[in-house]
Amino acid sequence: MSALLFELKGKPDQRLDLSPLVPAKLKDLKPKEIEALVVGTTRDKLSVGDCFKVKGKDAETIGFAGTDGRCDKIGAGLKEGEIIVEGDAGAYLGAGMKGGKIEVKGNAGVLAGASMAGGTIAIGGDAGERAAGILVGETLGMRGGLLTIGGNAGPLLGERMRRGLVIVNGDAGDYLGGRMIAGTILVKHRIGRFAGYGLRRGSLILLDQPKELLPTFGDCGVMDFTYLRLLEHWLREQGKPISLGSRARRLMGDMAALGKGEMLIIA
Repeated sequence: MSALLFELKGKPDQRLDLSPLVPAKLKDLKPKEIEALVVGTTRDKLSVGDCFKVKGKDAETIGFAGTDGRCDKIGAGLKEGEIIVEGDAGAYLGAGMKGGKIEVKGNAGVLAGASMAGGTIAIGGDAGERAAGILVGETLGMRGGLLTIGGNAGPLLGERMRRGLVIVNGDAGDYLGGRMIAGTILVKHRIGRFAGYGLRRGSLILLDQPKELLPTFGDCGVMDFTYLRLLEHWLREQGKPISLGSRARRLMGDMAALGKGEMLIIA
């Protein structure tokens, strides 16, 4: 049985809410019922059938083709199954998801993986601001799972993050890990200003030396960390080879907050 595919007919004239298009909500619906689902966000009613060509029947794997930055909430609340996006995704990609897998070949908008509690999101391109941050109405950011960003991440990545792992293969913007409570964020290239602002616990792992550091971080010098080797081994097993070694310069902070977090700059 072929995967369920939604192919965008043309550029929408309004933002679309695609949160109903997840396996758990579609698996028991007939094709006509799926096409009747409302995805518009204005008073001009838009259904799935108005916006997408619908092909296939297997709702365990859902594909989107031709989507752009106006296609919001793809995979929001996902609990099971797989979603593959051949294009860009809008805001709230995988927001609040608890399981399953999302793969986006292009870019994602703001709040990708916001307050996600489990599962995997892989973004091939860039992610907008507040990725792995706080979903509207929640008090915590990312609470579990894995978020991989192939390009650059915007400001406030991992704001109030509680658990999980974020990997950025490009640059990250200002306030990386702002008010972070726990979890791990790994950035391969440059970061912006005020990294670790309000950091309480958790780890920021940086492969490049930051140009600017907050004065509220205490320098502990270069140390050996066995878990960096373990993390490198695990990443290789996941098909994400990143050379970390075992030595890093450790900075503890933010001392203006709880101060039990760390920033590791790979030596």
